Amino acid sequence: MANVFITEYARLGADLSGKIVLAGFEPAAAEQVIANPVASTQSSVLNASTTFVMIHVDAAAHVKFGTNPTAVTTAGHMSAGETRFYGVQPNQAIKIAAINGA
Repeated sequence: MANVFITEYARLGADLSGKIVLAGFEPAAAEQVIANPVASTQSSVLNASTTFVMIHVDAAAHVKFGTNPTAVTTAGHMSAGETRFYGVQPNQAIKIAAINGA
C-alpha cells in the first residue's frame, strides 16, 4: 500500500547572500497525498505557481504527469522510500497520477 506525497514548489531557496541553494523554498506552494492508489488515481491540478515537485513514496509506486494522466505499472517506477524531484511547466493544469507497484 503506497502513499504518494507531493510537495509543490514555486522556486528554489537562497542563502543569506542571495546564492541559490538546491532546496525548495518554504513554505511550499501546496502539498497533496494520493492515498493507496490501487487503480490509477489523479492528484488535484498543481498550483499555478508550481515549477517543480518533490514526490515521495512510502511503498513502490508508479507515477505519470499530464493534463489527464493514467499511471501504469510498466512505467514511471519509484521504489519504496524513494524521493524524486521533477520540473513542471507552471499554469498548465498538470496533474500527477499514481498506482501501487512492485
